[in-house]
Amino acid sequence: MMRRPIFFAAVGPGSGRLHTWRRLAPVLLLLLTSSSASAAGLKPGDASPPLSPEDVKGRVLAVPAPGHVMLLSFASQSTAEAAGEITRAIRVEYPALEILSFIDLSSLPGFMHEVARGRITERQEGAVKATRVAFAKAGKTAPDDLDARIHVIPDFDAKGCEAFGASDTRDQPVIVLIGTDGLVKAIFPKTPSLAEVEAAVAKETGGESPR
Repeated sequence: MMRRPIFFAAVGPGSGRLHTWRRLAPVLLLLLTSSSASAAGLKPGDASPPLSPEDVKGRVLAVPAPGHVMLLSFASQSTAEAAGEITRAIRVEYPALEILSFIDLSSLPGFMHEVARGRITERQEGAVKATRVAFAKAGKTAPDDLDARIHVIPDFDAKGCEAFGASDTRDQPVIVLIGTDGLVKAIFPKTPSLAEVEAAVAKETGGESPR
């Protein structure tokens, strides 16, 4: 004997909430999609999202910085070195350029934050040493306050990365150039060549290191 399928009626105190969620789901999905598209849609000419990040040494910074050209890099722990090689070379050519390096650590659980902060501190120290070596190889003298100019930012909640549409830095770092007027001048959503970044910086600074 073939059994008929059994259907359960949506009754009880929770059924109304379930019906409401079903009606709201498309709206919520649209809002989430629109928010993501807005961040990812940042383009040259747009105003830079305002940020007040704190680097690993506790120094509070401002993005954008009126009157200053800024180069921002957004990377994960696995792509930070690729971004660092580019920003290091740019720093040698433009010592006074404001360069901020965001490291996306949002995938780490809270109890790992202190360990990660220790590693980022080591990365900061390593970046200073590597940059001094880069200056020497280029036959130049590194600024005395080099450590004060290098900012590595642990982005535990990915707010910095998300503000500039760098939602996935595991495979590719994102690099953004901001002008003295606070507008985005160039965005490289995939690992750019050094020549591409140099050209963008030279165009914005007139080929001279900003003061």
